[in-house]
Amino acid sequence: MRAAVLALLAGCVGCTCSRVVTNPEVAGLSTAWVEPGRTTYAEVVRRLGMPPPVGQVDDVPAYVSAEMLHWRSLDTRVWELHFGYLVSPIFRRSRQVAADDVLIRFDAAGVVSLVSRVRRRGDGFEVVDFREAAP
Repeated sequence: MRAAVLALLAGCVGCTCSRVVTNPEVAGLSTAWVEPGRTTYAEVVRRLGMPPPVGQVDDVPAYVSAEMLHWRSLDTRVWELHFGYLVSPIFRRSRQVAADDVLIRFDAAGVVSLVSRVRRRGDGFEVVDFREAAP
């Protein structure tokens, strides 16, 4: 009897891993055409569109303002350890990182003042593009 219960319990133990990438299209955005000091807010929105949502601050989207547009792709991984269906999950760990991050800042006249693009893979990151308008 005890062996049957142990075998049943061993069959119910499991581990799951899941991965969700939010806004994966951010990786394919082209910012090479953006010229700090020349390109306008309207031109950026016309070519790239409005950034997809990534969060809120005081119930206001945190990715759009008159001073900046922020595109962000999030990579979330979740690991869970399950012991049957009654106690689930017994252990859960998650990790969320910004996989691709594109930030374009504008001056008071609505002209691009900064283009920043960062890509993160694993534990490392790479600055893909960083350009500023001359002061």
